[in-house]
Amino acid sequence: MATKQPAFQTIRSKLLIAFLLMLATFALVSFISYYSERFLLNRVNVLLTHNLKLKEFRADVDNVVICLEKYLISRNFNNLRDYYRYSQAVDGEYANLGVIKPTLDNFLLLENIRNMTRSFLEQGEAAVQAKRARDSSGYHHAFLEVSRYRTNINWAIDRLITQQLEENSRQYLLISKRLTDIQRLGQVLIAGALLFSVIMTIWISYRLTKPLRKLVEAARTITRGKFTLPPLDVSSNDEVAVVAGTFNDMASSLDRLIREMKNQSELEKRLQEQELQNLSMKNTVREAELHALQSQINPHFLFNMLNAGVQLAVLENAEQTADYVDKVSSLLRYNLRRLDVPVSIAEEANHLRTYFFILRTRYGDDRFQFEVSIPEAVADVQIPLLTLQPIVENALIHGIEELESGGRITVRAWMEQEQAVIEVADNGRGIDESTLELLQQNKSRPPGHTTGLGLQNVKERLRIFFGADDLMRIESVSGRGTTVTLRLPARSGGESEVA
Repeated sequence: MATKQPAFQTIRSKLLIAFLLMLATFALVSFISYYSERFLLNRVNVLLTHNLKLKEFRADVDNVVICLEKYLISRNFNNLRDYYRYSQAVDGEYANLGVIKPTLDNFLLLENIRNMTRSFLEQGEAAVQAKRARDSSGYHHAFLEVSRYRTNINWAIDRLITQQLEENSRQYLLISKRLTDIQRLGQVLIAGALLFSVIMTIWISYRLTKPLRKLVEAARTITRGKFTLPPLDVSSNDEVAVVAGTFNDMASSLDRLIREMKNQSELEKRLQEQELQNLSMKNTVREAELHALQSQINPHFLFNMLNAGVQLAVLENAEQTADYVDKVSSLLRYNLRRLDVPVSIAEEANHLRTYFFILRTRYGDDRFQFEVSIPEAVADVQIPLLTLQPIVENALIHGIEELESGGRITVRAWMEQEQAVIEVADNGRGIDESTLELLQQNKSRPPGHTTGLGLQNVKERLRIFFGADDLMRIESVSGRGTTVTLRLPARSGGESEVA
């Protein structure tokens, strides 16, 4: 991935930026000083505004008392109107009163002022109502309460103003100290700006000459006949970088072209592998279709014929012939079962015993030896129908059939780490390396002559049944025999279905 190049800048712009940075430093010092002064003035204005509102509120409270007193003495309508005007002003102001710094004392004082103001207005209204009802003792008592509340309100307002003045005095001293610190900081910044200008001058001159030296060295290398150069590492972004970037662009373009060709080659390879896989799947489907067509032969007619042969052999006292025909009937009946119905390893083992009986009858008891060992721990594990017979047929046809005597096929099973391991071994002629490699790559498909199913068909059905690859491993040594090992997830009856 190409690194992001910095934005192009001319040498003149770099010098201008350095000058502007120094101006910005001085401007920053001035701005900080101005901002601090404005902040101090704003705090003073906020203080004056809050104090002015409190004093106006206090004046309105006093006017309410004065107008109420005049009304109670003279019962003049103008005094009553002035009373209501000032009381409405007080009612609208007390809820909006605030403090500069919300300390606990300020909050309690402000809340006390609001509560007393509500009681103050209620007593004032009670005095007016008592005056209208000509209840002299009532309005006299209410007016005394109004006067008492006014005194308390004025005291709380004075106290609140005093506390805010003390707090702002401390803030003023703190800001004044900050202004002194800022002035000192400004002096330091000015000295730093001068030092910065010197450093910038040295740095810019170094940045300008470094890429030029690289370009000169690259040009001398080309004059010596060496045209293969590594990309120039030029970190500048000015006019010098434009010349140096030409070398890097050519190298980058060549590298990109090679990568594209490599990616295209890998894509074509994957497409070819996909086509081979599709062809393999089509062949598996065709074998299944052929097996389905073969299965359409009416099995009952064939079984009836074999049963009749068994009965005829029994009538003629040919017990061996009857036993042989019965085994052949069982073999055909098992082979014609549906491939999409799973069976247990025990059923497959019994089927192999039937198949071995037929082979002994055909080849004789002394030529070949067959052994099936299936413990109870793996007997109920479910596998696809006709999984083991094609493997045994392959061992017979391509392994021990050419031997005159001493041939042996052993079928064993055991549990290992929650897997059912099934091993089919023979001591035949073995498989040469080229054929074994073709089998591992699914390119060789020797079919069985009884089931019509080859090893690759079994491997493909196991992959579909268990949803995993690498379930079958084939090991062989030429002249010493072949071993086919299946490592299958242990599934008991009722847990599996063939897809």
